[in-house]
Amino acid sequence: MIHWKPIEEYVEPNWLKLGTELPPTLFWRPKHGATLGYIRDGELFDAKWLYVCDSNKVSDFSTVNTPGDNVISLDEHRPEA
Repeated sequence: MIHWKPIEEYVEPNWLKLGTELPPTLFWRPKHGATLGYIRDGELFDAKWLYVCDSNKVSDFSTVNTPGDNVISLDEHRPEA
């Protein structure tokens, strides 16, 4: 399950201090759906740092967690056919 947060809660990292080695964040654009990327200086870039759109066209965001104990098998939750 993806836990979306309002974009107003997003805090842009200090890119000069951290560099660009951070994992991408999942952003939701109401007209175009989700995209993995970065917001920098008011602009949204995809995971390859290609321009996507102005960040004011984004409504929500979610961090992407690495696989761990929260990973479930969908086969266990599907009803028997």
